[in-house]
Amino acid sequence: MKNLKFKIISISIGLLFSAFLGEIVARVYFFGEAAFSFSRTNSFGNLDNSGLLKYSDSEELVYELLPNLDTKYKLVDFHTNTEGFRDHHHSLSSNTHKIAVLGDSFTMGTGVHEEEMYVPQIENKLNQLDPEFQYEALNFGVSGYALTNYKTILEQNALKYNPDLVVIGFCASNDHYQIGNDFSMADFKIKPKKNVFWDSYLKKLLIIKLNSKEAKPVSYDDKHTRYIDNQFKTFQDVFTKNNSKGLVFYMDLVYDPIRVAQIKLLAEKNNLLFLDISEFFQDKNLFQCILNELDPHPNGKANQIFANKLSNFILANRNEIFN
Repeated sequence: MKNLKFKIISISIGLLFSAFLGEIVARVYFFGEAAFSFSRTNSFGNLDNSGLLKYSDSEELVYELLPNLDTKYKLVDFHTNTEGFRDHHHSLSSNTHKIAVLGDSFTMGTGVHEEEMYVPQIENKLNQLDPEFQYEALNFGVSGYALTNYKTILEQNALKYNPDLVVIGFCASNDHYQIGNDFSMADFKIKPKKNVFWDSYLKKLLIIKLNSKEAKPVSYDDKHTRYIDNQFKTFQDVFTKNNSKGLVFYMDLVYDPIRVAQIKLLAEKNNLLFLDISEFFQDKNLFQCILNELDPHPNGKANQIFANKLSNFILANRNEIFN
């Protein structure tokens, strides 16, 4: 009987140790060195329980980022300015070539260090490559926003800076969805900040590896293209009224020539400039361009590619954009 108890205890201890070791391995697999930091690992929650949000006074937005944040989100430092955007303060009266960038989590830089985000990189690259002029790039990206939200931010926040160029960071995998039609924000709730440090990442890793399925490609039907066309038209009406140029920056890590052609056609139909970044990632190893398998947002390497392509495009079209 004693031998049986000893064996049961020994097996139990062995299983617990194996699970503990497996948990460490899983965390290192997902987070690298950040796996050993409580504050960084504990920042890997969802947006609604991240502690970053407040309800918006605008019905069109539902939620906004809190202003003056000094925290961490998705493993990295996360700061917001007084307006609640992941950017530094900008002067309304500065005499620069201003570029306002609208977008969602790709533009906000989810999981990307602040110096690696593509928007501040654009500003740095333009000022280095074209020192004759001074450029200023303003980041108005907020995770989870859609085209209609971009327009609200444009009119509510961006236009007061009198931007010469407004970049619409078109996230190809979800910006064709229409709020209230394809999905609803009526039931959105900001939840208390969750302690995710104690989640089982070994369980998450096993689920990913045992249930991996090839994602179905996103496609745009007539309903989606009509919606995008209408949104692009409303953007162009605002740009014309405010003497700004508009650029549709097509962002995806998966290249689909059919979708690219659809959005390019709609952009040009509405007199918007167009730049596709997804073609660069054709036949590339996407695991080298995302945060990790838990969160496939573009990483710092992908953001550098975004910044290089976009800054080169702006310089190539400088005379048209800045008159």
